[in-house]
Amino acid sequence: MHRSFQRIAFSVLTVTFLSLLGVGCGSMAIYKNGARKTKASSDHKEGDNARFRVAFYNLENLFDTVDGPNDDAEFLPSSANQWNTERYQSKLKNMSKVIDSIAPDILGVVEVENAFVLEDLRKHCYSMRISQASAVENDDRKPLGSDFEIVHRESPDVRGIDVALIYNRKKFYTTGVYMTPITLADGYATRSIMRVHLVERLTGDSLAVFVNHWPSRRGGAASVASRMAAATALAQTLQNNPSIPANYLLMGDFNDDPEDVSITQGLNAGDVYRPIVNLAYIARSQDTTVGTLAWFDGWNMFDQIMVSRPLYYANAHRAEKSGEAANKFAQPQIHVYKRSWMLQHGGKYEGWPLRTFAGKKYMNGFSDHLPVYTDLVLVHRH
Repeated sequence: MHRSFQRIAFSVLTVTFLSLLGVGCGSMAIYKNGARKTKASSDHKEGDNARFRVAFYNLENLFDTVDGPNDDAEFLPSSANQWNTERYQSKLKNMSKVIDSIAPDILGVVEVENAFVLEDLRKHCYSMRISQASAVENDDRKPLGSDFEIVHRESPDVRGIDVALIYNRKKFYTTGVYMTPITLADGYATRSIMRVHLVERLTGDSLAVFVNHWPSRRGGAASVASRMAAATALAQTLQNNPSIPANYLLMGDFNDDPEDVSITQGLNAGDVYRPIVNLAYIARSQDTTVGTLAWFDGWNMFDQIMVSRPLYYANAHRAEKSGEAANKFAQPQIHVYKRSWMLQHGGKYEGWPLRTFAGKKYMNGFSDHLPVYTDLVLVHRH
């Protein structure tokens, strides 16, 4: 049987089984008295059921080893990268270590090849597994499933790199998934914008989450128009769709900094007086050196999280009423997750994100991007 056909047949059976049971995901969970904890959730308050964590991570070429219909020639065992099972599994392990450290309830990801790699990633993440107590209550003979649901759609991108969302289905359920295509002047096929409508189980409040991976800077200054086209498409979706709730959140790799025109003018996002409050814009206004990917002239912050103005102020007012106003970290803000073990040490790239490849050299790292996250509470709209 052909290798690709075997993989597809196996995956169909696997997805069918997982839809009934779920799948587990990583490397850093700690169980105590039946409750799940993660090492990175010390600032993610347990017991505060209304607060949830949102994260975004560009996984930088999370490809499997199977020759698919997309242009994946760089990531095959026969390629110069020698992308074999060992390297693929190591990449999954590295990615899950970062994700488990953040322990998000909602995770947006980009640069994933297909649904299969998302399933594999989820299996590696301990932070996404159901608690042992729940497993015992149901049937302790069954393997641990997952509390997290994957939302994925195939991308028109030539390389097949997609956007996706993974969310905690114990806290949220989905009411709709929509894709906004981006039409570029040169006809180049690029990633669509994913919109997922979620409902918080505890409160019944709605949240629309947009996952973005805007056109790259390929072509230099000429590429500005491509990202402006993406900004326009997203802005029009927000303006013309009455089904989008007051609570909405935009995250992704925008391939532009928060101060660039595609964000400030095309999307009209920026400080707290804009319709869209860009948490990355606020962070950069306070510290111009903050960023998520390094380049020779400094740090860029292409990875951003933005929230609707009502959602921002609801969180800010909540902090005031709870007496947290004196703590600036109680108000909505973006955090760049940056740990020593995620960075290069020594040489001219000291302190840069440790990548899987540096040119053609295999580094066994993580990604060229650092992830970002924030903690939020939804606006109560009943």
